[in-house]
Amino acid sequence: MVEAVIFDVDGVLINSVPSAHRVKTWLLKEYGVDLEKIPDPHGEQHKGSSSKVLLDAVQEHAGLTIDHKEFSAKASMAIHQDLIDSNICADPGLCRLLKELKGSGIKLAIASSGVRTSVENKLKILGIKDYFQVVITANDVTAHKPDPESYLAAMDNLAANPGKTIVFEDSLAGITAGRSAGAIVIGFIQYNEDKSPLQGAALTIDSWNDIDSQKLQQLINTES
Repeated sequence: MVEAVIFDVDGVLINSVPSAHRVKTWLLKEYGVDLEKIPDPHGEQHKGSSSKVLLDAVQEHAGLTIDHKEFSAKASMAIHQDLIDSNICADPGLCRLLKELKGSGIKLAIASSGVRTSVENKLKILGIKDYFQVVITANDVTAHKPDPESYLAAMDNLAANPGKTIVFEDSLAGITAGRSAGAIVIGFIQYNEDKSPLQGAALTIDSWNDIDSQKLQQLINTES
């Protein structure tokens, strides 16, 4: 039986990646840094990277040290406003799935590389915070995706068996993290420019309408 479902936030619960990219691009310009010239260690144009990973890359390749706390605070505020201006709202299919899972007694959690303020802002915009028993953010871990620490922390807080836990991710770094934690990972590509199946995912879907609790249970049975 499915015990828990854990969701990434950016690019999964909310189409925030374009907003984040816009904000991080102009913020870095204030420091004289061109984001496009900073290699992403995960090869995903910093899509799945935490601010810490991004700023570590800036330090390595541009020789500039930027205060992480200051940068994250500025980015969180700007992304929040950008999302509001974009009239972002929760996908109806996502709301249907969350309601179904919670009604079935399945534990729900979040494991995000975003800082807590940013994650909470996004959940507030979507109006779905009350569905989740546990919210793990970059503030709660020392190692970020693709390290599995965030997913291990979420499962530990939920007292969930990794082999009976489903993870939804949109990036290769996130998929690696989920798999390394022992969970079964579903790739979610609705908001990805590249609609190709995500390597390492047990299943790839491009819409919340493609999945329900019965299909999740079937996946657990198949992968066990």
